Amino acid sequence: MKSRTLRIAFGVAISVLFLALAVRNIDWRETVNALQSANYLYIVPIMAATVWTLYIRAQRWRVFIEPIGVVPMPVLVAATNIGFMANMLLPLRIGEIVGPVLVSRRQKLPLGSLLATALLQRIFDMFTILLLFGISVATVPVSEDARKLGYTLTGLAAVVGGVIVLMRWQEQFAIGVVRNVCDLLPTRIGGPMHRFALGFVKALEVLDSPAAFLRAFGWSLYLWIAIAALNGLALVAFRLPVRASVVVTAIVAVAVSVPSAPGFLGSFQYGCKLALEIFSVAPSDAFAYSIVLHVTQFVGIVAAGVYSLWSENMTLRDVEAIQPSDDAVA
Repeated sequence: MKSRTLRIAFGVAISVLFLALAVRNIDWRETVNALQSANYLYIVPIMAATVWTLYIRAQRWRVFIEPIGVVPMPVLVAATNIGFMANMLLPLRIGEIVGPVLVSRRQKLPLGSLLATALLQRIFDMFTILLLFGISVATVPVSEDARKLGYTLTGLAAVVGGVIVLMRWQEQFAIGVVRNVCDLLPTRIGGPMHRFALGFVKALEVLDSPAAFLRAFGWSLYLWIAIAALNGLALVAFRLPVRASVVVTAIVAVAVSVPSAPGFLGSFQYGCKLALEIFSVAPSDAFAYSIVLHVTQFVGIVAAGVYSLWSENMTLRDVEAIQPSDDAVA
């Protein structure tokens, strides 16, 4: 309990720090003016696109789960919606385990392998984000420093992809390394960690099929282009440069990956500010943009989650009670 409290406090502290950095040098009158002059007709398509990205995530997840078992799309959609809603409302990113736990319970699949597919999704996310960011800053008018950063991140994306492929090709070596490391740890830690690693390697079987890999990458590309598009709609609503949409998407995605309070408060705003600074957008306008975009996405994700809770005959209290048991990981 003490450890959990400390982790929650740490996340809140990070959010407070990021929020302080986001509002630094802001002229609040300019922020209010930006909010008043925005075109709020774009909120509806932004919210609809936000919900649609959850469906895209569920489609991609199905590709990663195929080596483990066949899961009906309604189950994956509900688990995805509820998981992302949990990340918005509950601490410690519990949504990252909520989705796999729900699928494991419904389909009687090993939780360790499902948790591994969740990690694999995050890796594909980071690979795709870095790739798109690198291509974007290399092709749109930005400073030379930003362009160099883009080249660096594109190279990093290639390295991440190479490491994953190498792990699959050298499966037994990778498993052996993990086993040796886990043997050095206490059984209560090393055991679950080893089973999780085996599940992750199992999830990497998607790389054995070029068609499956291309499907997974295609869904990832589709997902992040869709997210960039909805971010672009918000830029249009505030009359900000649309060419910044991919950069905003990438930097915000990295910012919200840092531990923070529920809903990514603070990290989302700071990510928007950092991204739009590259395009010489005033901090006041960037903050106004971040508020509207964040609230719109928050409402869309929570609404989708509430609907799925209702369809699954669950409550938020049921979600809070979810914990991955050791026997389920086996």
